[in-house]
Amino acid sequence: MLSDDDQAFLEGGCALIIGTVDPDGAPQASRGWGLDVLGGGSVRLLLDADDEQTIANVAETGSIAITAADVRTLHSVQLKGSVLATRAAAPAEVTRARRYTDDFFLDIHETDGTTYEVLERMVPSRFVTCDCRVDDWFDQTPGPGAGAPVDRIAPAGEPT
Repeated sequence: MLSDDDQAFLEGGCALIIGTVDPDGAPQASRGWGLDVLGGGSVRLLLDADDEQTIANVAETGSIAITAADVRTLHSVQLKGSVLATRAAAPAEVTRARRYTDDFFLDIHETDGTTYEVLERMVPSRFVTCDCRVDDWFDQTPGPGAGAPVDRIAPAGEPT
């Protein structure tokens, strides 16, 4: 079961690092630009539409890992699963990406002083949505519990 706190964490301004692999197993790391919990063990992730390798990997293998980390506390989780569908982001989803970057950049700025001007250079000009089924959830917070499975998201098809 996904708690309200878990959902707020995932949908907030946490750092989102995406892991994919190509058909030969070569890894690719990229950044996510917002995440929404859809229910039923699924999430919608916003990706950089110009990140050709990540887009090709999710289309070809369907495997994805999403690490979400709180910039201020380092609380982090990793979601592993399969890509269900990708498409160009609609205007409301582009607005969603902006809300994400505002929250994410505020945390970075207040934590280490990086200027907004520098941070804005990272923002993609176009986005795609990536709907994912979450099969596994792991605690990745630094410490003795890192890597432990977490039983919070119901299997695909079951309500959260």
